Amino acid sequence: MKQLDKRSLLLAGAVALFVAASVVASLTGYRFWSDRQAEQNRSSSVVVASDTVEALFSYDFNTAEKDLPKAAEKLTSDYRDSYMKVIQDQAIPTAKEKKLSVQTTVQATGVIATTRDHATVLVIANQRFSSTDSPQDTLMSDRLHVELTKKDGQWLVSDIKPV
Repeated sequence: MKQLDKRSLLLAGAVALFVAASVVASLTGYRFWSDRQAEQNRSSSVVVASDTVEALFSYDFNTAEKDLPKAAEKLTSDYRDSYMKVIQDQAIPTAKEKKLSVQTTVQATGVIATTRDHATVLVIANQRFSSTDSPQDTLMSDRLHVELTKKDGQWLVSDIKPV
């Protein structure tokens, strides 16, 4: 009977060690996967923020009617509605009237925060303006707080605010 108790005790100890090792391995694997997902979210949100800012704020008076609405495809539906109103009511008419051309170039980006389906990115961009009023290029620098939301696996800009 003593030998059976020793054997049962050894078997129970081995099972307990196996279960503990499995739990530790699972938790380590999950943390690795979670960290990798977070890094992918950071890098992909920066690319989308940068590309979207350049597309939204770069236009030429000859092509603004075509280019600016196309850039709106990278926006959430709520933000797209307000953006479309601004470009239809202000940006396109002003661009045509003053023969305005704007070239926006992102100089730097930095992730402020990310979660699985939301990111906040700081974007520093330069804008080069030329128009009939000012044929010589005018250069401006902007800092923008860009909010992104992930919908159906794709990052979309949900808000842009100057800082």
